[in-house]
Amino acid sequence: MKVKFAHQLRAIAALSVVFYHYWGIFFSPAVRAIIGVPASFVPVKPGYTQLVMSPGQGGLLYGVFGVGVFFLISGFVIPISLRNISTGAFLVRRFFRIYPVYWFCLLISLSMYFICSWYWHTPLSDRISLKYLLETLPLLHSVTGIPSLDFVCWSLAVEVKFYVIFALVLLVGGRSAHKVLALSIGFLILCCLAAFLAAHGSNPASMLSLLTSDMKFMTFMFLGCLFYYVLYDELSVPAALGYGAIIYVLFLMITSSYEGSIGGPLARNYTYALVLFSVCYVLRERFRDNRVLDFVADISFPLYLLHSTIGYVVMSILIDQGVWFTLAWVISLGLVLLVAFGVHRYVEVPVNAFGKKVSNLAGRSPKPVQRDTLSLEGSP
Repeated sequence: MKVKFAHQLRAIAALSVVFYHYWGIFFSPAVRAIIGVPASFVPVKPGYTQLVMSPGQGGLLYGVFGVGVFFLISGFVIPISLRNISTGAFLVRRFFRIYPVYWFCLLISLSMYFICSWYWHTPLSDRISLKYLLETLPLLHSVTGIPSLDFVCWSLAVEVKFYVIFALVLLVGGRSAHKVLALSIGFLILCCLAAFLAAHGSNPASMLSLLTSDMKFMTFMFLGCLFYYVLYDELSVPAALGYGAIIYVLFLMITSSYEGSIGGPLARNYTYALVLFSVCYVLRERFRDNRVLDFVADISFPLYLLHSTIGYVVMSILIDQGVWFTLAWVISLGLVLLVAFGVHRYVEVPVNAFGKKVSNLAGRSPKPVQRDTLSLEGSP
């Protein structure tokens, strides 16, 4: 079956996040201070960047929207990745798909901190310490409230939790779509209650609050699973709509515990992502090869991990050297695409192939599948 629509949506999601960071977050003094840019450096902000951070009531927040699309794609892909292999083999493959590339990109991000500190003659960030690195390497730092070194891997931490939770659901409920979804909804209901208690507790920064905060993102990954079950005829459309309505309501309830209202920015932009994904799913047979989108989709994982630290450092240096902002972000984007391609070709592809070999020790080898399916087995 063709799943090209989801593969190309990955490119759109990645570019949405990139532009959100380059045209918006880059101008935040707090972010520049973290990487080592002095407070005296204040770049001129072009008018067109206002559409990214201040889009008006109900407007599109590119980065939030893009991550919402990523979570839907991940939810759609994970059951595909589990076809014909054991749960153990699945977890082994997920490890090799996520961690080696993440660790390698983390080294590149670290080098950008050193370059920025050297250029601006500023102290290294407090994040450059052995203790901090050891806490972030397992991608479990979000439960203790530690921010990401690269500003984006918090979403990988969410995905890792989802892999474990979904694997446990499969172990308890088997491969039946109805059992999996019933158990998932039961789990999300408990999360909804926990989110309410955490939001109204005396310590909003508690581990319970941080854990349940991730659940608002996981609901969208469970929504993505519904599209898989319908696509592979494991669930009828009416049944999927019923389950989807319940999960979406739980998403709104969990999100409202943290945003203070049902229609907050995250809820709105994730809904936009759901609408786009749904439309593309319905029109999936009309998607054709697109060299640009397919290329960006192929390198989207390292692109996602590297664009922020490389972009923030390179743009600040270029602008300080007299380069116009628009040209600075174009040059930075080109550099990031080049580096991401190198990481994809020489790190991501080899370790994924190695992970498949190792996973065969944990479960039966998968049957041959079409390239369209394989192209989706990545992470953001």
